[in-house]
Amino acid sequence: MKILLLFACTFMSFASHSQKVEIPDKNFEQALIDLKIDTDQEINGYLLINDAQKVTFLDVSNKKIKNLSGIEAFTSLSYLDCRNNQLSNLDLSQNIGLNMLFTNVNDLINSKSNFMKFVWVD
Repeated sequence: MKILLLFACTFMSFASHSQKVEIPDKNFEQALIDLKIDTDQEINGYLLINDAQKVTFLDVSNKKIKNLSGIEAFTSLSYLDCRNNQLSNLDLSQNIGLNMLFTNVNDLINSKSNFMKFVWVD
């Protein structure tokens, strides 16, 4: 019985964690809260994956964001404006529906994406 209970607790922990995506940048999470995307309305380092998957248009320009980790969960995203932030790395390789991207006025050193699908404005 103890083994069954331990297994159930472990599974529940894994299942609840897998429904969230980590958002380590507080400014990014605050922008998501301000845009009414982060439905728990708390800066806690996480966003529900369901919240992210609904977003097709995202403008987080001018928000002092240094890290867009978590953007990979925005699988329906077609438009992203992240201009005038403090980004040095940007991985959009999982955002395959993205077709409009604005990144100018950042400190980008590394960026990964599927350039064939983008209108890239820098």
